Amino acid sequence: MAASSKVITEWWLQRVTAVVITAYVFLVLGLLMVKGTPNAMQWQSLFANTGFKLATLLAILATAYHGLVGAMHVWPDYVKNRAVLAVLNAYTWLAAAAVALWSVYILFGTK
Repeated sequence: MAASSKVITEWWLQRVTAVVITAYVFLVLGLLMVKGTPNAMQWQSLFANTGFKLATLLAILATAYHGLVGAMHVWPDYVKNRAVLAVLNAYTWLAAAAVALWSVYILFGTK
């Protein structure tokens, strides 16, 4: 894949992830407007629903990917040393992966 088509693909994927994140925010805001401020028991009930867990996971994964792509494009603007840039890129991938895996564990892990 050519470098320019990769950038275009990443640009579109960032827009898609932004839509996913926005939809999730509207879902949560809508629930808060309809149901009011939930107490701890209501939060537990909400997150007992597999559909809501999946929506939350999708939003978290979209946020992690959105941040990953953004950081990978911003680092080279400020960091010119290739070794430092490589370390920052590796850290960014590691952080995104950690967020994704930790989210799965939190949402679907055993109790």
